[in-house]
Amino acid sequence: MQRKSVDTLIDYNVDCVASFITVYGNKEKSIVIKRFVLVLSTLLLIAFHGFSQAKYEKEFRIKAKDVPSGALNFVDSMTFDSKVKWYKEAGFNLVTIESKAKYKKERYSIEFSDKGIFQDVEIEVKSNKIPDSTFSKISGFLSQRHKKYKIEKVQIQYAGDRNLVLMFLRENRNNSDGITISYEVVISTKMDGNYLMLEYLFSETGEYLQSNEIISRRKDTIDY
Repeated sequence: MQRKSVDTLIDYNVDCVASFITVYGNKEKSIVIKRFVLVLSTLLLIAFHGFSQAKYEKEFRIKAKDVPSGALNFVDSMTFDSKVKWYKEAGFNLVTIESKAKYKKERYSIEFSDKGIFQDVEIEVKSNKIPDSTFSKISGFLSQRHKKYKIEKVQIQYAGDRNLVLMFLRENRNNSDGITISYEVVISTKMDGNYLMLEYLFSETGEYLQSNEIISRRKDTIDY
């Protein structure tokens, strides 16, 4: 919803409250005010979701035998230092399959559709692994949106043709031709008195792409 539309609806409800009180007097004022606050809260929630969509996540472990063959074959083609653990992630209207493992102390998350179609690989890194010019853009953007925030997690995301991504990760990380590289940054912040977890996605050069409010994240299940 556009900001102008929200302002118009708020103005309309203020006028309605004033008219109602004029007609019925102060006796009904408290009821009207309570209803107005409820409507206003709903409008503000809608306005906020124009800024960032909600992302609900619930993860639970699954066994390898329940994983689609396409996902198993991709992960089997890689070498990890730890045991691969499989998860099913349920969102509002999307179900995905995800594998988690470690290689050379790096945490990998490889995501597939529920049919086993490759989507992307995410590697958790420290923020100093992001090129200085890119991280400067990201930090500047976040500082404009939030007075205070804390970076909780940074992941490099690799997407594109599954064979190109696989070759890039296994053989030659100096050649990223045909691969889309993005940065996923999860922050905690406070807005309107509420603590939020927000997930931002930025391009390889630090341009803002999208953001989501994380409604629920089962941290107790995310192990490697």
